[in-house]
Amino acid sequence: MRTLGYFEGAYGTICIIEDKATGARRYYEGNAFQSHALPSGESCFTYIHLMSNLLRQTTNVLLLGCAGGTLATMLYRQGKAVTLVDHNPISFKLAQEYFWMPRGIRCIEADFKDFLGMTSERFDGIAIDVGGTDFRFGDEFGRQTCQALRGTLTQSGRIAMNLLVEHDLDPLPDEITADLAGSDLNAWIIDEAFGEPERNAVIACAPERRLELGQEAFPPVIAAEFLSWSVRRPRLW
Repeated sequence: MRTLGYFEGAYGTICIIEDKATGARRYYEGNAFQSHALPSGESCFTYIHLMSNLLRQTTNVLLLGCAGGTLATMLYRQGKAVTLVDHNPISFKLAQEYFWMPRGIRCIEADFKDFLGMTSERFDGIAIDVGGTDFRFGDEFGRQTCQALRGTLTQSGRIAMNLLVEHDLDPLPDEITADLAGSDLNAWIIDEAFGEPERNAVIACAPERRLELGQEAFPPVIAAEFLSWSVRRPRLW
């Protein structure tokens, strides 16, 4: 491994390191491991591939949260228009210079709540991948914010959101899912691994009654890791 640089970020010092053998790069901010990308710009994280697949039917995506920009890169290379919103402008620069994020991606420096409050644009896909040290999903994604997110969707739009689950009985994913889906969308929670603390879970909200994960398109390593994930409906429904 070699260190490519240190930078000051919104949640602490950003460190970018590279695996000299593979060229893969990692993005750390404070204590959080934010991004891991191959030289192609493709993510090494299973949840990023899952979110990309959940949005495969979209054409115009709003993406909240940048870090290394791997999800934005993957969606853009599928031919989608991508609007990337992050309050930390250095993230855009680092994603472009160190993580191969295409410059054709539209980047907007703003707090995502401020952006939702001022935009009149509509998107057929919304991806949410925000967080960091001391980030509180319950405070940031209350009912009003979830309604605002749903209000930026087109009639056939869909949402994919990543968040951290503290434990098996953590009610937060179910609460946020109910508010994101409202009465219009069907919803599922795709959970990384029961029994593991501080794990990823992806919320999927879509108009279809049946969820198609598209895991057959995963690279072999990602497909193997996804075997430990499970899909369920929200508990509050």
